[in-house]
Amino acid sequence: MHLDGFFVNALTAELNKAVAGSRVEDVYTQDNNLVIQLRAPGRTQRLAISVHTHPYGLYLTRERGDKTATAFDQTVKKHLRGLFCTALDNPPFERKTTLAFAPAPSGSADFFLHVEIMGRNNDIILCRGDTILVSTRPPHREGTRNLQPGDRYAPPPPPGKMPPQNLTPEVLKMLLHNAGSSAPDAVLVRSLLGMSPHLAREICWRCNIAEKNVQALCDADIHLMHREIQTLAQASLQGKTKPSLYPQGPYWTELLSLGTAPRPGASLSAILESWSTRLRTSQSFDAGKKQLLAAIRARIIKLDRTIAKQQAEKQRALQAEYFRQIADTLLAAAHNIPRGAAEAVLTNVHTGEPVRIDLDPGKTASGNASHYYKLYNKYKTALAQVNAQIHKNREQLAYMATLEYAAEAAETPAELQEIRAEMEEQGLLRRGSARSRTPGDEQAFLSYLSPHGHKVLVGKNNRQNEILTLKKADKSHYWLHARHSPGSHVILCTDAPGDAELEFAAAVAAWHSKARNSPKVEVVWTQVKNVKKIPGARPGMVQYSQYKSAFIEPRLPSTGAESPEIPGTVRR
Repeated sequence: MHLDGFFVNALTAELNKAVAGSRVEDVYTQDNNLVIQLRAPGRTQRLAISVHTHPYGLYLTRERGDKTATAFDQTVKKHLRGLFCTALDNPPFERKTTLAFAPAPSGSADFFLHVEIMGRNNDIILCRGDTILVSTRPPHREGTRNLQPGDRYAPPPPPGKMPPQNLTPEVLKMLLHNAGSSAPDAVLVRSLLGMSPHLAREICWRCNIAEKNVQALCDADIHLMHREIQTLAQASLQGKTKPSLYPQGPYWTELLSLGTAPRPGASLSAILESWSTRLRTSQSFDAGKKQLLAAIRARIIKLDRTIAKQQAEKQRALQAEYFRQIADTLLAAAHNIPRGAAEAVLTNVHTGEPVRIDLDPGKTASGNASHYYKLYNKYKTALAQVNAQIHKNREQLAYMATLEYAAEAAETPAELQEIRAEMEEQGLLRRGSARSRTPGDEQAFLSYLSPHGHKVLVGKNNRQNEILTLKKADKSHYWLHARHSPGSHVILCTDAPGDAELEFAAAVAAWHSKARNSPKVEVVWTQVKNVKKIPGARPGMVQYSQYKSAFIEPRLPSTGAESPEIPGTVRR
């Protein structure tokens, strides 16, 4: 959803009642919004005005986040601080609001802050009289209007649509009949000022003509449409609102056509703030998740390349035995090799096959043999070292895969924070200027109920997996995990599960794994007492014994999830 002209009418009227007569105390930027702090007798209010349309902001905010200063807000502050906001006004049904400021509450306004809701960005323009002092419009933005400091302010050109309050049944009938075979809602959007697609669909739904085209409309339909348009237009102009917050966004009145019950709000300002905060949190979460996954995947790529290089080193190190054979062959045939020879073709004393051997002309046969013995000893030692390095890096790669799965599955900022804190502790990320909080036992596991009423607890990341399995779970209960795939540790809280309960918990373990989209996932299970942490290993890395396994279809339990389970509730 977006703010249409009907919404802006009602919002401007609401804000005018709230802030008219208040004095400007401060101006700053917060969460990419321009915030004007206003003082009235007995209260301080903060009016947030966004520069961006996603999410759009023109509302009173209760948030007291971090203040930042920009050249724009400091210029606005320089001119407006100490002045009184005398009025907020907008041309009816246009997406434009003007704030007027004067030296006294009832004085004549000298300064005007124009907020234009335009396309991809909003323009915020501060004027003294009609002379622009500062503007958010980029200097080289395409368009016919000049909105740079020193220019004369001119409002946006008229959109060429009819104001809804001036519409008559006869004009509406003409507009509809001249529209060919169009849908009625499309005609309303094209013809009426301030009309958005969702409001046009709502009008048609209320008039029971949503499935008709304009040629099928009778006079009764048109009169009903006109009456509904006028009712909504007058309600918008008079500020008769029903603030409603839908999953799609906020709106100034109820939209029955959506078929969804809205969450009512105390005011339009309140639902706009709620929606903006939700979108901002979601955008911040998405950006943080993308950044964390990029860091994890960069390390995975680096490890893959390192292992490939080490495999090449291993192949060279495997030649150690060949160098010993060459050295033995040279010593056995030393009397047949002339001094100064650059190569020799001899019979390998170990295999009996002919072999061509490169020689150093400056060395004797025994000197060349000594050289090959040194290569043998070098590569024999290197083979053990490179095997150890490959093993270590493969373990690291497996660990990074668990982090990647946890980050992909994370659904809240707190879960991302747990993963980030773990990576910082493991030296995989540099600590920021603000030290990441180390999550403790207050973090919640996922919790389900088995068919027989036993809890099935699920860790959401490596840290939770380790706490759940090694610290909180009863040793006689059952541990499950997707085999050969990163995933969650799952605890079935019973010491005598039946086949149905094991299958239920195994399906949960398969679902909470990176192999979720596979038709079948191999899941292992054993009692918790058989699961041990690998000495010196990363968080969540365990080894298990005395296990059984089966291939299970990943699925969410039909019984649904309980509320999150807090560590410490699993009793021994």
